[in-house]
Amino acid sequence: MKLTTVICFLLLLTSITQAQEKDKYGRPALVPGIAELKIGDQVPDILIDNIINDDKRSIHTSDYKDRLLVLDFWERSCGTCIASMPKLDSLQRVFGDRIKLLSVTWESKDHIVDFFNKNRFLKEYNPPVHRASAVDDRILRSYFRYQTNPHVIWIFKGKVMAITGYEHITSTNIQEVLDGKTVNWPLKNDSFDPMYPLMRLDGLSTEVSESPFYGYSVLTGTSNSMQIGLGGLFYKQDTARNISRLAFFNQDLSSIYQILLYATKPFVTEGDMVKDATKLPYLPHPARRILEVKDVSRFRNVDQENQVVWDRKNHFCYEMEKQGLVDKQALAKQALKDLNNRFGLNGRYEKRKVKCLVFVKTNKPLTDTLPKGKGGMSIPALVMMSLDYTQKYPPAIDETGLGFDVDFNIMPSDGTLAGFRKEIQRHGLDLIEAEREIEVRVISDVK
Repeated sequence: MKLTTVICFLLLLTSITQAQEKDKYGRPALVPGIAELKIGDQVPDILIDNIINDDKRSIHTSDYKDRLLVLDFWERSCGTCIASMPKLDSLQRVFGDRIKLLSVTWESKDHIVDFFNKNRFLKEYNPPVHRASAVDDRILRSYFRYQTNPHVIWIFKGKVMAITGYEHITSTNIQEVLDGKTVNWPLKNDSFDPMYPLMRLDGLSTEVSESPFYGYSVLTGTSNSMQIGLGGLFYKQDTARNISRLAFFNQDLSSIYQILLYATKPFVTEGDMVKDATKLPYLPHPARRILEVKDVSRFRNVDQENQVVWDRKNHFCYEMEKQGLVDKQALAKQALKDLNNRFGLNGRYEKRKVKCLVFVKTNKPLTDTLPKGKGGMSIPALVMMSLDYTQKYPPAIDETGLGFDVDFNIMPSDGTLAGFRKEIQRHGLDLIEAEREIEVRVISDVK
């Protein structure tokens, strides 16, 4: 075998091996030989290619040496990333060519193009949101390493000036950078391990550390070393220590009660959620979430305070450890009781009469043409998800008694309620407005 043939074979084998390598998050492995950049480091002239939804297919970081370049790392599984995209587009329009807000993802071009074409949330905007994104990326994430999304890199005058979460991308902060002001934002800490205890028992006095362990809970304010809204609810059974642990980090009160209350429900599989929307984790309709408190500013930034300042004052970290292997539902109930006492609140599920959109059968016989699908969704799940997520109508409930799967093509192309009713009326079904008693999430002050 010729030497050139051997070399070509080895190069091909190396490229295939690297392409198949994944990190623990399922992302492509970092590029060997690239040193990670930190705040204050000079940024080399990096070619950023594979850009979609932009007038340029490739750029160099040096193109923006006198402008602000913000790299927003995201992926399709990151709900926060997607929710922030309309805001990023708006800020790009406001500041024009003085800044470049570029989204970056390791995911493939085909997947990202398909995502923007189909995502219903982004398509509701006029015009629909198609974020400028660098796709198939390995180079940038090798320079700017992260574990969690969103991960935001601020580059100004050729240097890394900040590494933050999404909450710092505001018009005020952008203007401060452009004005040459010094920023002192908390560094997003991606080395944080949510499974590592907040409270270190090995640091307690000998008298305490040698005593039997029964459990503890600890509540703190915002951690500056973690991004706002990090993860969700973390739960673990440590069989070696015979301890169960539940924790959350940098969550606001609304999110705390959302994730905790859902965790108090019996465990349901992902398949159950698809078939029955009443088992979905967080149906988002406002009528399903009732807030009966005197001080609403604890839950929402109603006073239009600087968002970063408000976030830091109104987000919390919490951890509970108990002796024994306690299941998640039972531990969540204990944590809920604990936090109700600490916050002076009463968060719970209860039945309330609410004006609803009720999915019913009409006097017209059901047709055999109602599209069924093996991998589709049941009638209740389809209605609740499709209508509740728009938040334009009363909450939707099902009274048809139908349980078979329905394909998505039952939904009208115009996405309106009138269009949906017209479609389902052809099949002997309808939506009517009526008052019903449904389960809602209630948070109220303790009297």
